[in-house]
Amino acid sequence: MKFVDNLREKPAVKKIEKFAPAIAFLGGFGWDSITLGQMVESSDLVFLVAYYTGALILVILLSARLEHPEGWTKDRLRAAAAAQAKSAPAQAKAAAPARPAQVAARAPAAPVAAKAAPQQAAAPAKGTTFGAMANKFVSEQAKVVSNQAKEAAEKAAEKAKEAAGKASAAAERFAKNMGYESTAIPKNAIVVEHHFLDREWSAEWRQRFSWAVQFCFGSLFSALVVCYFKSSGSLASFILVILLAILLVGNEFLQKKYESFGVSLAFLSLLGTMFMNFTLPHLVHRIGFIWFFLSTLLSLAVCVFIWKVSRRSKKVLIAPVAISVCLVAAYLMNWVPPVPLVLKHQLVCQNFDKTDYSCDVDAPGFLQKIGLKAPSVHHMPDQEIYVLASVYAPAELKAAIEYRWYFQNPATGKYSLTDKISSGRMVINGGREDGFRSFSRKKNVPAGRYRVEIAFKDGAVIGSQSFDVFDEARDSTGYVRKQLQ
Repeated sequence: MKFVDNLREKPAVKKIEKFAPAIAFLGGFGWDSITLGQMVESSDLVFLVAYYTGALILVILLSARLEHPEGWTKDRLRAAAAAQAKSAPAQAKAAAPARPAQVAARAPAAPVAAKAAPQQAAAPAKGTTFGAMANKFVSEQAKVVSNQAKEAAEKAAEKAKEAAGKASAAAERFAKNMGYESTAIPKNAIVVEHHFLDREWSAEWRQRFSWAVQFCFGSLFSALVVCYFKSSGSLASFILVILLAILLVGNEFLQKKYESFGVSLAFLSLLGTMFMNFTLPHLVHRIGFIWFFLSTLLSLAVCVFIWKVSRRSKKVLIAPVAISVCLVAAYLMNWVPPVPLVLKHQLVCQNFDKTDYSCDVDAPGFLQKIGLKAPSVHHMPDQEIYVLASVYAPAELKAAIEYRWYFQNPATGKYSLTDKISSGRMVINGGREDGFRSFSRKKNVPAGRYRVEIAFKDGAVIGSQSFDVFDEARDSTGYVRKQLQ
């Protein structure tokens, strides 16, 4: 460790350390782009499951807190009862001197009464005058004795109060040493079962947990951004990808925020839904609203489970519920990319040969090659135009797709839907690395700008292609024969 510490003190190493988080971030994202962007393997899903499971466990650990720091547990009640049992003899001993004082205060009354008795007995023999004097003398003596008894009682009360104060102070000192505010057991004491999460982590351990959560969240964000980006084929669905990308970058600065249980639970809800929506199709070989809704419910159920275990307020569930509702609404509006479907290749052409999926494509110009200009189709009015596409899907996954043809109004520049084409041959059978191949054709296509969307049937767009149609044919050198991979 000394060697490492000395190495880190060198100026060059310090400079590299400043860029280490950015290097790690770009490296991880680049690796996910290269690997997950091509094809999802079973090992990739195992890693994603490991990241999600790790994040789940860490969020549970971050939920730990002392539930009743001022309340009573069974252990505390037993300790308080033992403290009372030990302090009872001390209180009795401290209060003992008060009793002799009370006895002593009353003792002088007996002799006086004894002396007064013969005088009262002899009074009738000596006459009325002597009797009156005797009564007066006895009355005065009784007052003196009463005053002495009263003073003795007050002194005894003061001593008893002082002894009680000492006993209370001793109990408080014992309670302080025990870590409790009071050892007196209230009648309405709350008895709470102690459990694992009823604790306070040290600042060091909370930091370790938040670092680990940041790593797991970052790994999930990185993979999901790549996967959802590959499946996004419209501006609306791309908005969700942008949101995930922003959170991916923001994750590098949220380590301290993850110490808050509510923040961590909200992020786990979002990542859980997006992760399960991507993973379930690999397991059930189906996609659609029912499976997205099930993914949302499973993610929300995990959050409710963590809330139950943590024994926190219901307020922490507001964010997960709101996120789940928003994601379901986004799916119904076709804003969620139809993962794990990925558009691999597409062609706009004519003279299609179904045996090898080859056709004639307009020879692209320089701007078309670099993507700055849309492809073109020069054809005669009676010829058919074909749109070919290959869509990747995991092995054994079946999903129906459709082709949506849009025409751009030259006056307004807006696109309007003209045809929606789907059939039984457009049901994807996943497993082919280059994707499941299908095509759509249309005859009597007027000149103008078109856009064709390849989409999950009645769902989100997987990909699209814009092109220009011209009502004129080229010579043979103006076309190139291409094959859909």
